[in-house]
Amino acid sequence: MRFLSAALILSTAPAFAFEPGSHGDPLQDQGYFVGCYSGEEGGSACEIHASGAIFLASSEGPSEPEAMNALAALPAGSPVSFTGDMISMGDVTVDLALNSVAPNPDDEMAPLVAALQGSWAKDGATVEIIGLQWDEIDTASYMISLSTGCTDGPDRGTPHLNLYQMGGDPFESICLEVVASEVGKITLRDVDSGSEVLLTR
Repeated sequence: MRFLSAALILSTAPAFAFEPGSHGDPLQDQGYFVGCYSGEEGGSACEIHASGAIFLASSEGPSEPEAMNALAALPAGSPVSFTGDMISMGDVTVDLALNSVAPNPDDEMAPLVAALQGSWAKDGATVEIIGLQWDEIDTASYMISLSTGCTDGPDRGTPHLNLYQMGGDPFESICLEVVASEVGKITLRDVDSGSEVLLTR
């Protein structure tokens, strides 16, 4: 899967609630808690967005109950550090056995992520951002991977949004540099074309 670098896969780990690797490839990552939802047949699933992917942990699966409870108690949008095993992977979704989770108050991107949330106008169209999912209504949906440069370029030292189209080419992304963020307006720059991308509300 394009979003998970080898550096995130754990070869060794301290003792957790279950032995890392018991249910799939182990990982350690940082991301943002989106929320927990009740299932139609009972149980619940909690969602974390990280590394351009949607991690789903189910209360009916092998996730550690204490970790699930700790995650569910956090406010939506909270930056978190988490560990777990990747049971299966789709295009942008990962079925996760959650092992541990903790708030990540030192996340430098958290204020930007908080500012991005909600509905925006872009070139006369509506963009809805929830967690790190960017939906252009009736057009396309993307997952955002945050970094200080484009995925295939050097570190530029400023926040960048790398947008991967859901269902699209996993190796192609739109790289948007964050130029300015203020109440009701976020100014971005398409690194490839140099054109301005303006989000307003």
